[in-house]
Order: sequence, then structure tokens, then C-alpha cells
Amino acid sequence: MLKILIPVDTSKESSYAIKHVIHRVWTGEALDIHLIHVQPRLSRYVAQFVARRDRQAFYAERSANAFDAAGKLLDRAGLRYSAVHVSLGDPAREIVRYAESNRFDGILMATARLGSVSEMILGSVTAKVLRTSRVPVEVVPASPRSRLRSWAGPTGVAAGLLGLIYAALE
Repeated sequence: MLKILIPVDTSKESSYAIKHVIHRVWTGEALDIHLIHVQPRLSRYVAQFVARRDRQAFYAERSANAFDAAGKLLDRAGLRYSAVHVSLGDPAREIVRYAESNRFDGILMATARLGSVSEMILGSVTAKVLRTSRVPVEVVPASPRSRLRSWAGPTGVAAGLLGLIYAALE
């Protein structure tokens, strides 16, 4: 039985990873499913104005929402899951640390398919996990990419470069 770690949050993309693991189990694969939710800490500038009890309640509520969405999908499918883990900090670093220290066979994540330019600028938890993990990572695309989205990034970059060239020539 493979021990699989699935990072979850409240995003639509997170449900694609859960649906993928459900499909894998339904096709006969034996999986030990574990969920983790990692959220970044509030910055110290914000945290100084919020009582510790209120910060903990905020983190607990966000974690409960993330696990509730994933749990409903798994419960409806009749699958058991365990070791619900909550962590604070850099999501990619915490996911990799938890997976490696608990000897998982794999990490299953969904990607938002931002595109290479957007990922380069914004960063991606999935990309960071792929770069740093010694545990195998399976990435599930969240949804097919629309034609508009496929062209929007390169077109925007080209328009920006043309604007710079035009400004430099004047």
C-alpha cells in the first residue's frame, strides 16, 4: 500500500487532486491517504495587532474549511483518510519537510496552470515542491487550459516589449 500525502486548501484546484486519488483507488490501487494543510503565518507587522488567541482561531478556521472540502469528497467516495496535519510556515517547505520526515511514498498535488511567465513572477507552491522534494511528486492539472489563456501570456509579454522598444526609439 502506497502512503500518499495530499496538500489541501480551499481552492478549486485542490479538489482535482482529491478527485484524482479517488479515481486511482476506484481503479484498484491501494493507497493510504494523508492530508496536510499549510498556511503562511501572518506577517509580524499584522500579527502585532492581532491577539494570539484570535490568530489561532483564524488559522484553525481556515484549516477546518480546507479539510472539510477535501473530507466531503473522500467521504462521498467512501474512502478513508488519515493523519490530517496542520502546519504554519512556507507551504512548499513544510509539505516537503513533512513528507520526507514521515517517509511518504509520494506527494499528489494539483497545479493551477498559471503558465511559465506567471509562475516565474508569482511563484508556485507546486513548482517549489517539485524542485526541492526527494519524495516523488505527482502533479495533476486542475483544468484544461483555455485558448484565450494560452495566448494571453505571450501576447501580453510581446505587447510590453513592443511598448518598451517604441519608448526607446522616441
